[in-house]
Amino acid sequence: MNVTIIPRKDLSGEITAPPSKARTHRALVAGLLSKGVTNIKNPLSCDDTKATLHAVVTLGAKVDRTPGSWIVESSGFPHHPNNEIYCGESGATLRFLIPIASLTKSEVVFAGKDNLMRRPINPLVEALFELGVEMTIHQDKISVRGEPAGGTVHIRGDVSSQFISGLLLAGPLMPRGLRAELTSPLESRKHLSLTLETMEQHGIDVATDHEMSFFEIGSGKAYSPADHRIPGDFSSAAFLLSAAAITHSELLVRGLPSSDREPDGLVVEILSLMGARSSVIDEGVLVIGAKLRGTRVDLRDNPDLGPIVAVLGCYAEGETIIEGAARLRYKESDRLATISSELASLGARISETEDGLNVHGPCSLNGGIVRSHGDHRIAMALCVAALGANGEVQIQGAECVSKSYPSFFDDLRSLGVEIVE
Repeated sequence: MNVTIIPRKDLSGEITAPPSKARTHRALVAGLLSKGVTNIKNPLSCDDTKATLHAVVTLGAKVDRTPGSWIVESSGFPHHPNNEIYCGESGATLRFLIPIASLTKSEVVFAGKDNLMRRPINPLVEALFELGVEMTIHQDKISVRGEPAGGTVHIRGDVSSQFISGLLLAGPLMPRGLRAELTSPLESRKHLSLTLETMEQHGIDVATDHEMSFFEIGSGKAYSPADHRIPGDFSSAAFLLSAAAITHSELLVRGLPSSDREPDGLVVEILSLMGARSSVIDEGVLVIGAKLRGTRVDLRDNPDLGPIVAVLGCYAEGETIIEGAARLRYKESDRLATISSELASLGARISETEDGLNVHGPCSLNGGIVRSHGDHRIAMALCVAALGANGEVQIQGAECVSKSYPSFFDDLRSLGVEIVE
């Protein structure tokens, strides 16, 4: 699907943020591992969370979907699946469920789209091998076979926190418990904190230190069912908040929790540093756009903000430096390369570094044709960039927004943006 964005200088209205994708994934998996009924209210229904839902069903859970609620009923232990587990493009589904599937003590096959199966997986392969689990990687499938007894395992902390989350989620069901020791500093700490928070809600305590250099779960632990109410997602709301900033608009995004606990809640601070008025209030997050100025941001724990911060840099006075974002090269696309090349095609002065981007603003962006590269966050970032361009911008392959934010275009239209499909 191709969409054309008509430039718009002011937005008006209010939006309710889509539910958190990260929290929905974790609630589904914890529901699979809990004996009894787990109720998930306000779940996010998107391509990625549907992949996790179908995966937990394949592993033995029953999920009753009603409007605004998913009810997960499980025996508390994954069953051997009769079919392969298809993950689509969802990295969280694949990385969370591989360690859990190994608990079935039988061979389990995972499949997914090409770009998912090309993403890094070796740190998880090596960690599971320490636990007695063998993973075989084919061109388009991954098979898992073994019986993880638990004990001590070593894993890098700077490739994907999802590897660690998957191990920890499976840890309570390993006979000897689990101790995971990181061999490099942890990145995306708040995403891992979400995993620990979800496990605690289900009765599992995980010991760690201030640096999160290790994680330990005792043996003989059992998950308990829990009720979840999923709050709004800062990762998705960041695009709308940034749209208000660059169009000098006032926008309230409802349903967002306190930003200091949420992955990508950092966007509120970034917008303030760049000159917009942004604040967390009882109703959500309020942004009032203003003249923006360049800044330096370290996205080591928030790499998903990289593309939209690059767009903000195009509309800011001075240089915007994004660093600590090397992991963006291993997402649905090489996001450092794709956002740089596509914004440059519209006239941005932007360059890649080894772990980030430099943007020399303000840039006069022209109309034109750009590509999403099949990456939802690139597609949404380019739509925001188009709002302040000097002409219409067509985004090719825009259907990929359904991966995380299916109502993105409807929400933009409700704010007054004209979109031609």
